[in-house]
Amino acid sequence: MREVTRLCLVAAAVAAGLATAPVAAHADGYDTPRSATAVGAGSTYAAGFAAAQQRARAAVLAAGHDCDAGTYATTQTYVSPGGGTWVFQSTHNAMCVD
Repeated sequence: MREVTRLCLVAAAVAAGLATAPVAAHADGYDTPRSATAVGAGSTYAAGFAAAQQRARAAVLAAGHDCDAGTYATTQTYVSPGGGTWVFQSTHNAMCVD
């Protein structure tokens, strides 16, 4: 019991230290967060997935001049009967130069 309590206190102290650590500004100028959501479709799973991500990335780049690789959150929204059309919605989050 004593060891568990001690371990919990150490873990809580470490977590508190991580939570209060300041976020460093991007030295390379990528300091403006941008995001965009787009829908894309294709005749295969991979084509629809890629189309949605490409459209979301293009929308972010249209608003920001230069952006890092960022992250994607992509979900399947529709598949036609027989799998002839795959539709996805993708949100792209990136840090950009303003």
